Amino acid sequence: MTVSDLQELLKNMQPSLVKGKYFIASVDESAIMTVANYLEYIVDIFREEEGISILFMESIVDEMKELSDLEIAGPFAMITLNVYSDLMAVGFLAKMTEVLAAKKISVNAFSAYHHDHIFVPYEKKDEAMVILKTLSKA
Repeated sequence: MTVSDLQELLKNMQPSLVKGKYFIASVDESAIMTVANYLEYIVDIFREEEGISILFMESIVDEMKELSDLEIAGPFAMITLNVYSDLMAVGFLAKMTEVLAAKKISVNAFSAYHHDHIFVPYEKKDEAMVILKTLSKA
């Protein structure tokens, strides 16, 4: 059952740090077939007007560097929010980004069908986890 109430979402979010480092790059659409060879290491693919944004695990950084003329951003840590958030819930990610921004922690968010996932600078992962756990207890 999905949750849409903001207070319930925050109380039950159970943030968990996913193992590993993650990176994001933009590649030309013509590279999509090559990218498909690495699907087990890719977390997200999103088409934008400027190219294909790919969020991927550290294990294929070198391969992605060969495909991208742009810089690769990262590393990031992935934090999964283990509450079944309703895709129509209002304010959940806004509240988290607000408290993290107050501590100068950038956030890149992805809302999947079952859970929300946030990506924070890898060196700030522990601080972000403390902040999120504190938020869930407020």
